Amino acid sequence: MSDDPKQEYFSDGITEDITSDLSRIASLFVIARNSAFTYKGKAVKVQDVSREMGVRYVLEGSVRKADKQVRITAQLIDATTGEHLWSQRYDRPLTDIFALQDEIVQKIVTTLKLQLALQEQGVLARKTTNNLEAYDYYLRGMESYERRTKEANLQARQMYERAVALDPAYAEAYARQGYTYYVEWFFRWSTNPPQTLERAFEVAQQALALDDSLPAAHSLLGTVYAQKKQYDQAIAEGERAIALDPNNADSYQRQADVLSFSGKPEEAVRLVEQAMRLNPRYPVLYLVAVGWAYTMSGRHAEAITALKAALLRNPNYFAASFWLAGSYVWQWASQLSLDPQTLERGLEAAQRAVALNDSYWVAHWFLGFVYLHQQRYDQALLEMERAIALEPNEAGSHALRAEVLSRVGRSEEALGAAEKALRLKPIMVDVHLHYIGTAYYLAGKPEEAITPLKQFLTHYSILGAHLTLAAVYSELGKEAEARAEAAEVLRLNPKFSLEVHKERTPIKDPAMLEWHIAALRKAGLR
Repeated sequence: MSDDPKQEYFSDGITEDITSDLSRIASLFVIARNSAFTYKGKAVKVQDVSREMGVRYVLEGSVRKADKQVRITAQLIDATTGEHLWSQRYDRPLTDIFALQDEIVQKIVTTLKLQLALQEQGVLARKTTNNLEAYDYYLRGMESYERRTKEANLQARQMYERAVALDPAYAEAYARQGYTYYVEWFFRWSTNPPQTLERAFEVAQQALALDDSLPAAHSLLGTVYAQKKQYDQAIAEGERAIALDPNNADSYQRQADVLSFSGKPEEAVRLVEQAMRLNPRYPVLYLVAVGWAYTMSGRHAEAITALKAALLRNPNYFAASFWLAGSYVWQWASQLSLDPQTLERGLEAAQRAVALNDSYWVAHWFLGFVYLHQQRYDQALLEMERAIALEPNEAGSHALRAEVLSRVGRSEEALGAAEKALRLKPIMVDVHLHYIGTAYYLAGKPEEAITPLKQFLTHYSILGAHLTLAAVYSELGKEAEARAEAAEVLRLNPKFSLEVHKERTPIKDPAMLEWHIAALRKAGLR
């Protein structure tokens, strides 16, 4: 309220304009001006306002005028917790009272709309600058960033750049700008991916030079280290982020991604679940992170549920589509789904991923993976060749190509592709070794298949790797080891059937398929 009762109209006018503008937001429930004014001038607890009015957020403030100056303060409070989410103070000359009112109301309302819209998506945007205009651009950047498209990512970067231009010490805006470079690199939207990843690394370091206690910057640095295959540094940076703010949900989610890249999906699941507990209105990114970790932990039904939920919230979320495709394939191959449309759904998800980003090798990899299990071998090989053309030094594409070649009886080519894959590094630790082990086994080199398959299983719980290892040991006459792996198959799926496996496993030559089934039967499977 104004100190001068004669100027109370000014305070009331601003309140009414803010109420009116917020009321136009369909997703909000806004208490009418007359009801809100019953609290004017009274010392009340926001928790009481929340209970009496049935609201979660309370916007409060004051207006004071003196000597041709005006001071307006405003703050947004989560009335259920008492936490101050946003605050700002304005000191301006009172040269034109109505123009000033319009300017201040517009800035407050615009910024609050962005803040509330982001919170509805589960995005927590802490205010770490005293420059409201910089903060406003920061929030606009957050809103664009969460849409996860090439165009929106560029818009987000431009907003963050404006924020740091207004406040060169705005470390959080630097960190978020760095994330836009990382996303551009990850989805191969950049014409120069190595340079883009390096730019993300540099901006993260800029942010930490301004504020070494910033969790988001340490998380970004950890994520970039993971892509550089420097996993110990990656994990250390993520742990630093969590130590700095143990209640920062985003730090747990980003560390989960680092752990997934590092071949630790079960640990990743625990961290994403912790992030979800800390931020119950979690953003769609959390669903993708947990879906990915569930997939590689062998929890395919849970993965599919999470990834489908992610796509309901954001149909353009590229990574959700390709991980969903993979989850359907592993669920089908593991006989954890009896639905005859499972592979078809996997195909739809993979095709959607390619449609969203045809230039990213992972989309073609997953499409080829689906084609392989549909026993469409030529299409599978073609997609592997496309993936390799887009990313020649990624081990995973060469490894899956080796498996496809072995399944169609082109053993020498398969062995050559497997050897090439072993000279390269995969996007995730040791993830390619499953396909290399399978290629060796089907190409008549069972002894060479053991090491890659066992190494793969130190990280990931995929039934198919145990199944192949059971066949390998059976072929080598190692009965005890074969039966141990067969027991693991049945632990993961007690209803596993050789008859269903024979129908579903992609081996082109009927004689080779019978040889494979015989080896599994010898291992004790039925």
